[in-house]
Formats: sequence, structure tokens, C-alpha cells
Amino acid sequence: MQIKNNYDMDWQKDTYGSKEWGRGVFNGEIGTILKIDELNKQVEIKFDDEKIALYGYEELDQIEHSYSITIHKAQRK
Repeated sequence: MQIKNNYDMDWQKDTYGSKEWGRGVFNGEIGTILKIDELNKQVEIKFDDEKIALYGYEELDQIEHSYSITIHKAQRK
């Protein structure tokens, strides 16, 4: 789960064969780790809305596990 807004995070999305790019990952968005690249020190995360963002190891303080969250966080409050 993203725990703070990052307006500068680039992402991409492949929707029915068309590529979409954008910027910004926001507090409360939940995703799944797809790949950990030890060589380039990056983590690839796919969020529930299908966008994929690459996090450098130095940016991992912006995410936390969400397997056990409060109802308020689950409701994005």
C-alpha cells in the first residue's frame, strides 16, 4: 500500500493493447509486487487500477504491507 502521495512517480498501463502513461501514485492505493530487481535496485508494483510503477530501493519507505490494515485504511479514510 502506498502510504503517502507521490506526485512525481511515473507509471504505465496497458489497457486492451493501448499504452497509457501518467504520473502520480497516491496514499491508500494498493498493489502487488511483480518483480524485485536486485541488479538495478528496483521494485515493480502493479496497482489495483492496473498501473505499474517502478520504485527505487530509496523510495520503498513510501509503501508498506497491507495484509493487515484497519477498516479506516481499507475504506481510504
